[in-house]
Amino acid sequence: MPLEKKQVALIAAGVAVTAGVGYLVYFDHKRRNDPSFRKQLKKERKKIAKKEKVEKEQADQGVKELIDQVMRLAGEETLPASPEEKEKYFMAQVAKGEGLCGQGPSFYQDAVLPFYLALKVYPAPLELIMIYQKTIPEPIFQILVTIMAKEQNNRVNAFYEQFPGADTGLVLGEIPVGTNPEGKTIIRRGLVAQKEFAEGDVLFTEAPLVSALFPALEGVYCHHCLKLVDEQDTKTTCGDCDFVVYCSQNCQEQSVGYHKYLCSKNKAEKKDSKQEEGAVGEPEDQTPDQPADQTDAKVITFQDYAREHKQMYPLMIAEFLSAMVSEETERTKRGETDDNKTFTSWDHVDRFRYLDTQPSEATAHEIELLKGMLDPKVQGISDFLSDQIYLMLKGKLLYNAYAIEIAEQALDVPVSEEHARATSSGKTSVGAGLYKLATYLGQSDEDANTKVVFQGKNHQLTVIATKAIAKDDEIKASYTLPVPTGAAAAAKSDSNTDDEKPETATETTQPSEETLETTVSAEEKVELPEEKQQVPPQEEQQAIE
Repeated sequence: MPLEKKQVALIAAGVAVTAGVGYLVYFDHKRRNDPSFRKQLKKERKKIAKKEKVEKEQADQGVKELIDQVMRLAGEETLPASPEEKEKYFMAQVAKGEGLCGQGPSFYQDAVLPFYLALKVYPAPLELIMIYQKTIPEPIFQILVTIMAKEQNNRVNAFYEQFPGADTGLVLGEIPVGTNPEGKTIIRRGLVAQKEFAEGDVLFTEAPLVSALFPALEGVYCHHCLKLVDEQDTKTTCGDCDFVVYCSQNCQEQSVGYHKYLCSKNKAEKKDSKQEEGAVGEPEDQTPDQPADQTDAKVITFQDYAREHKQMYPLMIAEFLSAMVSEETERTKRGETDDNKTFTSWDHVDRFRYLDTQPSEATAHEIELLKGMLDPKVQGISDFLSDQIYLMLKGKLLYNAYAIEIAEQALDVPVSEEHARATSSGKTSVGAGLYKLATYLGQSDEDANTKVVFQGKNHQLTVIATKAIAKDDEIKASYTLPVPTGAAAAAKSDSNTDDEKPETATETTQPSEETLETTVSAEEKVELPEEKQQVPPQEEQQAIE
């Protein structure tokens, strides 16, 4: 009787299984009892592992070479300057990259460059990288992230190589300040001498990135340099507002970059008011109910808030953002890009330590006023000025700004209660300033080897050696901090109740090479406006008591 097909299949399967089991038994017997067989298996495993290792190294080397090539070609590319040209360029590069992807995995490497060039001209790179993550092949996305991380790491290293410059005889050295809970060393950047300084030597003099008077002193001291304005000065005023005065034409010209965004233009209103009063015969002490169209009521509201609450730092943040916009505009006119290693004000401030500042109703109101004032004049400021950015900037001012102590006598006006680094100069502060270099002065009352002075009786800061300074010594000065240090910090920590938490200063340190190769997420970035916006990997942040 012939076998059915099903029976034949079952018999064949049974034979195959029996043979397989038999081979496994034979293989196990040989492995256990035949030394030469075991040795041969070991050799084969090593050979396979070595082959896989070589293939991985070759693949990694290929990716590294591709990254170097893409960065080199991108650096040689002339990027468009105007928004219209950038948009056209962006669309062309994205289309090119998508076309290459459509031809298959063998063209993925060729697609990296156009996608990267599109990223370099996009006004919000963080937004685009999140789109890339969802739309382009994973291998291309990971290479793009690695390229951006390497580019940012190169820029970080270049910053500390170039600043403060060999001519100063100083470097920003890495100074250990303790360990974190994981046992890793916490590093802060501080000024370190690269040559000897004698007692009385001037280490450096610098003007601030931004400075501001106590609001009640506007009209008495120079709005720009904070010098007392007297009859002997070449006093000038803003032609459009009566909020500020200047000690010289030079100061007025230097302030144009930021004041044009912060001018209330209320002189036009007063001029119109006087003309209307003369026309209708009204008494001079009466004013019309409706302001002139030229007046910026939002600026006046912002200034009134600062004056009423004795706040300098909202004004300084407004000036800094306005100056940054002006700086970017000038860079664009000169055709400069981020690739030319010219570091901006934001690059400096972004590296400063800062006081961890919590949101409140007051800060929310300040942000609202600031956006209302700048949004009509600065495109994209509302998107950029998030609560996080504002609190970070305010925290940097609270931790790093110096009290500008130039008044010989006590002031009979309301002064700000915001913290600024005060010294024992014996003079009275008229405002505060934020400085690129002096920010990195170490703080010490016992081991200070320099002092901070304002010799020109304006916002220009000078650091003078108070004792001999040897090469490799850290540069330190005596000034106040918003948080206790050393024994005082320990005493405060011991006295805290369960619901009290000591404030901490946060420092940004250079990321490790391992960190640089991780995927970028939206929550890990600090956004910058327009061309200054970047997507570096989040630099590790450590809290320092």
